[in-house]
Amino acid sequence: MRKRTKVFLEGCKIHLKCGVYEEERKLGVEVELDLEVESRNFVDYEKLYKIVLKLSQEEFVYLEDFSDRLINELCGYFDPDVINIKLAKRSLPFYNSMRSAGIKIVWEKDYGE
Repeated sequence: MRKRTKVFLEGCKIHLKCGVYEEERKLGVEVELDLEVESRNFVDYEKLYKIVLKLSQEEFVYLEDFSDRLINELCGYFDPDVINIKLAKRSLPFYNSMRSAGIKIVWEKDYGE
């Protein structure tokens, strides 16, 4: 029997310098992050949070760019099997009637199958 654990951060509010518009990258936007890391190894959710905070200090054009950097950092640190990321911009640079807009990404380790 193999045990795999899913460790998660849910509803994590971060200020991210991310957007197509220069103003978004300069002033930043409010983003809500749900992050789940599945691994056979121990994953420390405090370390997950510190990695997120560290990366949130950088500037990105697309949410996918932030996600790619986050995946690379997590893979280098935890050797995960699956990473699920949901990023939702809560403040959008255009008139709208929605609570948020964003992306969901699922990354899975390639075992060479």
